[in-house]
Amino acid sequence: MNMEKNVGETLGQFNDSDLTVKLLSAMYSVIPFSPGFAFYNSLEGAVQRYGGGAPQMAKAQEIAASPEVQQAVWMAATLDTSDQLIAGYAGVKNLFSFFSSNSGEKRTFEADNQQALDAALKATGLAFMIYRLYPGGVTEKVTQFKNTKAGQEAAIFFALGEVALPFSDNLVESGGNLVSRLMNNPNIDLSGKFGQFVGAEQFNQAKEMMGQLTAPLDGVLEQAKQYTGPVIQKIQSYLPSGGGAMNIADSATGVAATGVDLMPVWTFLGARLAAEACAMRAMS
Repeated sequence: MNMEKNVGETLGQFNDSDLTVKLLSAMYSVIPFSPGFAFYNSLEGAVQRYGGGAPQMAKAQEIAASPEVQQAVWMAATLDTSDQLIAGYAGVKNLFSFFSSNSGEKRTFEADNQQALDAALKATGLAFMIYRLYPGGVTEKVTQFKNTKAGQEAAIFFALGEVALPFSDNLVESGGNLVSRLMNNPNIDLSGKFGQFVGAEQFNQAKEMMGQLTAPLDGVLEQAKQYTGPVIQKIQSYLPSGGGAMNIADSATGVAATGVDLMPVWTFLGARLAAEACAMRAMS
């Protein structure tokens, strides 16, 4: 299995007219602590976001060519593809389920264990990416992630799109630390699902990183949860209408081959995170 993917080529698949980009831009526009979404589809755009020039670009390209960075981009794309068996839900299927489910359904980890597993796998995939993208120990890696604008954007989307909206009843009932509860859910077999796919050593690395990442993600969720109403109103018009939305989400596996944007949100967010990690390392 080839576990590497080029960050520049991945970013180059996206345009500012893509539904993925429009949806994320709309979401971030109503979150006051968002870093200010700026679209780019190249490594150069990431470097420019931090005020870098040609020398930093050359260094960023060198860093981006490393196996660790390419593995992080591979993981991001894998989280969007249901055929890879990491994620139970492809792309933004969690958002689709929010708008299409019956009003009487209970939105809790306990009521939908498969979706809870999916959210936990997305968090573990994010931890896998952070472990590979930044130098230093796990605490230093998390600090660098939190200081990366694309990292802040990824954390906001995870908090809202993967936890707050799909598990709104848990959110209301919880006194906090919902991400911690999710990751410690005894009904979720992360090692069996994630570990058998990437290997035991890499799973243990992601698990170690997740130990330091849970509290920051809980903090973002606490900040973001008050904006679920405005986010729902803002993004509703961007979601595909009609009964085929769920099938569209399931088809996200073909995005790289077809060039058609089918809302591969983690591919986009993960490639931005990788590009900006390279940019920040080149600037330091």
